[in-house]
Amino acid sequence: MINEIELKLAVSPETFHLLEKHLQQFNLLERKSICLGNTYYDYPDHFLAKQKMGLRIRQENQTFTLTLKTNGKVLGGLHERPEYNLSLEEKETPTNEQLRNLYHFEQLPNAPLNAIFSTDFNRTFWLVEFRDSKIEVAFDQGEIVSGEHSQPICEIEFELKEGKVSDLFYFVEELPVLTDIYFSSASKAKRGYQLSSPVVLTDWLDKWRDFLNKDREESAVDFNAKFHRILKIEQALVEETLSLPPSFFSQDFMKTVERVGAFFNLYHYYDENKTLFEQVLEQRHKDSIEDGILQQLLESNQRFLDDIQALIRFHSETKDNEKTIEKLTALFKTRLYFERMIQLMRLSVSGESSLYH
Repeated sequence: MINEIELKLAVSPETFHLLEKHLQQFNLLERKSICLGNTYYDYPDHFLAKQKMGLRIRQENQTFTLTLKTNGKVLGGLHERPEYNLSLEEKETPTNEQLRNLYHFEQLPNAPLNAIFSTDFNRTFWLVEFRDSKIEVAFDQGEIVSGEHSQPICEIEFELKEGKVSDLFYFVEELPVLTDIYFSSASKAKRGYQLSSPVVLTDWLDKWRDFLNKDREESAVDFNAKFHRILKIEQALVEETLSLPPSFFSQDFMKTVERVGAFFNLYHYYDENKTLFEQVLEQRHKDSIEDGILQQLLESNQRFLDDIQALIRFHSETKDNEKTIEKLTALFKTRLYFERMIQLMRLSVSGESSLYH
């Protein structure tokens, strides 16, 4: 087993050349381009997906590796999850016996595993020495295919191979990308499962009521738990909205109102709880966050609240659903939101977390 710690950014294809030029200033220990073929497997009842696990066979040249990714932690775009690997001599449908060799399962379905979808992509990666850490930067471009459905892959993964998580944040923050970027919490496996499934919108009003009720019911205030809950809501709301085409809302005025309203509830909550970030620092790791983070987060809260309020006025005046959603999604692909998410993820990581092999 290994523990993966990585940040994932969804980007445009044009970012590749900008990234390659940017990395030239660092001490590059390795650079390589490879083609990776991946087939994901599950049982007919999607037993593994229900356990928030992903099982794949990856082919690199004539090397085959069976990998089981188990449920880890995802905050913002920061992924931390255990991964189990087994070398194979050839590509063949995995068996229950192989699965048990990877991980201790109390019980497995009495059914064969089947290929569910594939993710094939070209990967260019660089191993970079940065401060006291080693970071692998991988640019992936390709396609997810599930039956007749497909979806492009274009993302950068920054994996901490050795060193401090704080170095990972500083390194990613230096990336000179200004537009069309956002941190992604969705793995390729999750996107593959979603590809052939019908779109199911979250009831954000109901979800918001649950969040507020839990807040009121807490006898002892745990600011750290409250912060993690609100961060997960923010990430899920942003990612779901960005995954939908603007045309999805074009003929539905109330659906657009509800979506913009969900963002208003979020940033209005931040506005009413201005001391939350300071309370998290006092409760956890005040000395590990650089000066100015509180002010930066408060300013971004106010900026996005103002932007959402302006968008509500725009939609009320124009009744233009599609344009309203286009403006909404554009807010969360900006450099400003990129920097906000880095600060939120810094706040979510306890102390000087590190990884050494």
